[in-house]
Amino acid sequence: MKWEYLTVEKTLQVAQLNELGASGWELVAVVSPAHFVLHYFFKRQNVPDEDAN
Repeated sequence: MKWEYLTVEKTLQVAQLNELGASGWELVAVVSPAHFVLHYFFKRQNVPDEDAN
């Protein structure tokens, strides 16, 4: 199984998180390296594009 990853370096609202979840992204970590800054880390299974052949 292969994964693709997404990093978002801005604060997300609940609706934005729900949109990402509906697109198959799973939130795996949230860190705050500085005050008022959140970094979100997402993953989802990488499905090969059938048109790529």
